Amino acid sequence: MSGYKRATVTLAVLSALVVARALTKDKVKRFASAAVISSRAALHGELPIENRTVQRLTDSTVDFRHTCTGLHQPLERLKVHAVKQSLDHEIKITPDRLVLARGSGEWFTVSWSGVADPKYDDWIALVVPADANLTETSPSKWKFAAGDPQHVVTGSGSLSFRLISYRVEVAFAVMRNGFDTPVEVARSLPIKVLRPNEPLQVHLALTGDPREMRVQWNTRDAGLKPQVRWGPESVRYDGGDTDAYGSDSGPSYPFSSAADTNRYGVEDMCGGAATSVGWVDAGHHHVALMSGLKPATRFYYRVGDPNGGGGWSQEFSFLSSPDAFPDTTVYILAVADMGQAEADGSLEGSEMMPSRNTTRRMAQDATSTPYSLLLHLGDISYARGYSTQWDNFMHQIEPLAAHMPYMVAPGNHERDWPGSGDFFGVQDSGGECGVAYERRFPMPYPGKDKLWYAFAYGPIFFIHYSTEHPFGPGSEQYEFMVKTLRSVDRRRTPWLVVGGHRPIYVASTNANWPDGDQPVSQLLRDAFEDLFMAHSVDMTLQGHHHSYQRTCPLYRGACQKNNDDGTATAPLHLVIGHAGAGLSLNIVEPPPAWLKNLGLWWGYVRMKVSQSHLLVEVVGDDNGQLMDSFELRKPADWGDRYMEHKRMIG
Repeated sequence: MSGYKRATVTLAVLSALVVARALTKDKVKRFASAAVISSRAALHGELPIENRTVQRLTDSTVDFRHTCTGLHQPLERLKVHAVKQSLDHEIKITPDRLVLARGSGEWFTVSWSGVADPKYDDWIALVVPADANLTETSPSKWKFAAGDPQHVVTGSGSLSFRLISYRVEVAFAVMRNGFDTPVEVARSLPIKVLRPNEPLQVHLALTGDPREMRVQWNTRDAGLKPQVRWGPESVRYDGGDTDAYGSDSGPSYPFSSAADTNRYGVEDMCGGAATSVGWVDAGHHHVALMSGLKPATRFYYRVGDPNGGGGWSQEFSFLSSPDAFPDTTVYILAVADMGQAEADGSLEGSEMMPSRNTTRRMAQDATSTPYSLLLHLGDISYARGYSTQWDNFMHQIEPLAAHMPYMVAPGNHERDWPGSGDFFGVQDSGGECGVAYERRFPMPYPGKDKLWYAFAYGPIFFIHYSTEHPFGPGSEQYEFMVKTLRSVDRRRTPWLVVGGHRPIYVASTNANWPDGDQPVSQLLRDAFEDLFMAHSVDMTLQGHHHSYQRTCPLYRGACQKNNDDGTATAPLHLVIGHAGAGLSLNIVEPPPAWLKNLGLWWGYVRMKVSQSHLLVEVVGDDNGQLMDSFELRKPADWGDRYMEHKRMIG
C-alpha cells in the first residue's frame, strides 16, 4: 500500500463504508458527498459530525503509540531493543500441554498467575524459538492479558492460542509495561513440536506447460528423499489419512518425482527487521514437478519423505491446466494486498483480520464451482522482515493453494529495499528485498530476480510483471512485455489480461514523489498504455491501493465507445487491492469520469472465462454478496479476425 499516513478511522466512518460498500456509476457521486468525504476527512484529521461541522483530530487527541491503525505489521509496534528481562519467580505461566502434535494447527490454553498490581498493558507473548532473547528477537504474536477480565482483578488468567509449527520449540512469556519499555517477567517451559519435518505449507504453481504442475512445501531439515507422489485416483494411505505418520515406504500412487531442496538464511537478506529482530530460521523448501499430466484432469497427490521422519502430507487434489484453446471454460479467483491474520485473534489491532474472511470464502467457492487458478497481484503476506509471518500466511492459504495453482506478482512489501535493484529504493519489504518471496513462490521466471512471466490458461493469456523493477523503454522487463504481447496467438487465447501490483489508473489523492500512486501510475501509462492499446489487451488487474475500482474501457484518460459488435476498444482497468489489508480511504473527489465502480470493503474477484465471454464478479468477504459484476464479450470469430488483421498490417 502507499506510504501516506493514515489517521484513525472512527466507527461512524466505518459504518458509512458498510452502507456504501459497492457503488455503481450512478451512485459514485452521492457517495463522494458522504462516505468518501468522511473517509478522506479522517485521513486529514477532520471527522464529520452533525450538521456537517468538523472537529480536528490531532496527535494529542489520539496516542498513536497505543494503536495499530496504519501499521501493516503489528509486530513493528514493539520496541524490541528496549525489552528488559526481570524474571519474577512468583509469576507462573503454563500452557495446558507441552507438545504440538499437529503442525497444521492446534489450540492451547495458556494460564498465568502471581502478577502483582496487574495492568491493562500487560501482555502474553509467543516466543519463537523457545530460548530466544527477546531483546534481540521479536515474539511471533501476542495478546493482552486483560483479554481475560480476571487478570486486572487477580493478576491471573488464561487465554486461548492457536499454534502452528515453526519447526522449533516455542514458549510463552508474560510481558509488562506495554510496548515502548517492555519487561519480560516470566517464561513457560518449552512446547515441543512432535514432527518438525512434517510437510506443511503446500502450494502449487504452473510452469507454462499444461502437462506440468509444480508443488512446494516446507520442513525443518533437508531430508533424504523429499518427493511428491500422485495419480488420477485417490489413494488410501495405510499410515493414516489424518495423521499420516507412516512407518512404511509411503502412499502407493502410480507416479512420483524427487524434489529439489533449498533454503535461505539471514545472510541472504538485505537489512532491516529481516536481518535483526524479525529473523527466525525459515527451514527448508522442497520443490517437485509433476509432469506428463493430462490437461484439464483431476489428480491426487501427497508430499513427504519416506526417510525424513516427518511422514506424508494429507491428500490434496487439483485440476490440471487446460490447453491454450478457445473452446474451454475456466474459473479463476484473484486478489491483491491480502496479508494474513491470526485465527486466535492475536496481534490485537491488526488491520488484516478481513484476510481470513477472504481466504475462507474463496475456499468455500471452490467446493461448489470448479475454480482452478488463483492470482495474487502483490503485497502477499506483509511479513516485512518478520519471517514467522510468512509461516502464518502459508498456513492460511494452504486450503486454497494446495488445490489450485497460486500465481503471484511482487508488490512493494515483498521487493523494495534501498540498493537492492528495485525501482523505488524504499524500505517497504522490511529488508527481505524479494528473497523470501522468490524462494517461496517458484513462478516460471526467466531468471533470478526477474519477477515477470506469462502463461496461457484455456482461452485466456496472462502476463504478470513487476512494478517494483525498472519497466520503462530500454529495460529488460519492457522488452519482455513487447515480445510477449507480439507473440500471443489470439485464435487460441482470445482474452489477454495483464497483471501487476501498482495501478495504471487509480482514483487516489496520493501524489507523493517518487512512489506515490499518481506519479507511478503516470510512469506505467507512459510505458505501457500505447502497447496495451495496440495489442488489444482486454483488462488489467492490480492492487496497491486498498480499494476496489473499475474503470470504463479507457485510453489516455478518456472512456472509449465499444465497437458495433459489442467488443471493447480499449483496456478496462481493475484495482483489486481490497483482499484483507486496511482500506485506503484517500479517494479523489469528485470521482473522475472514468471511474465506473468504487468499493470500500474487503473482498475478492471471481472470473468465468470462455471463448466469447469474460464474466467478472467482485465478492464481499463478509456476506458473499456481489460488490460489482460485469461481462466482456467477443464474437466467436474475433480471434481469427484479429490475427488476420495483425497479419495484414505486418
